[in-house]
Amino acid sequence: MPPEEHANRQERHARFRRLKQLLRFVPRRAVMHKYPIVGRFAEMARKRAYLWSFKTPHMRPALYAGAILALMPVLGVQIPLALLLALLLRANFMVMAALQFITTPFTAAPVYYATHQLGRTVIEVSGFGRSVYVINHDEPLPPASPLPPPRLEAAKIKPEPANGPVPIGHRIGTAINALVIGGVIAGALIGLLLDLLWRFALERSGGKLFRRPWHYRSTEPTGPPK
Repeated sequence: MPPEEHANRQERHARFRRLKQLLRFVPRRAVMHKYPIVGRFAEMARKRAYLWSFKTPHMRPALYAGAILALMPVLGVQIPLALLLALLLRANFMVMAALQFITTPFTAAPVYYATHQLGRTVIEVSGFGRSVYVINHDEPLPPASPLPPPRLEAAKIKPEPANGPVPIGHRIGTAINALVIGGVIAGALIGLLLDLLWRFALERSGGKLFRRPWHYRSTEPTGPPK
C-alpha cells in the first residue's frame, strides 16, 4: 500500500474514533432503543437515513435548531423535542441531541440567567415581548395612568401601567418571554458559529470529513444469532 494512501486511511480512522467519542452519550442509531422515551421510536428512526446523515443539508438545520432548542426553558424534555424537530426539519438527530448537553442540571442556572438578561435587554429596548394582562373595565385606573386606547379597551387588554404594582402574572409572562427571546438570539449565534466551523472543517478536509472508510460496517442491530 502506498504510504500516502495508508496515511489517509489512518486519518479517516482517527476522525471516526474522535466522532465516536464525541457522540458516545447521545442516542446513536445502533443503541437508540436503549434510551428512555425516544427509544420507543427507534425502529421508525432507523428507517430515516437523514437522522444519521452528516451531509450539509442535514447538518446545518441540526446545528441551528439544536443550539436554539438547547437554550429554551424546556430542561428535561429536550431530547424528545430534538427528535421531533429532526423529523420536521430532516436534520441529523445525533448532532441535535448532542447540543442539548449545553444545558444540564449543572449549567442550566447560569445559561438561563444569561439568556434572560439578554432577552430582557431586547424587551426594554424594543418593547417587543412585553407581557399584557386582562383587566376589568369596572376597576378604576390609577390616577396618573392615561385611559387605554380604544382598540386595547375593546380587547380588555392594557400594557403595563405607569403607576401602581405590576401583577405577578404579568411579571412571570415577561420573564418567560425574555428567556425565549434571549434563547433564540443566543442559540442562533451559537448555530452560526458552529455552521462556520463546520464549513471550515469541510473545506480543510476537501469534503471528506465524514466519508466512510472502505471497511465501514453498519451500526444497525442484526438481532440475536440464529
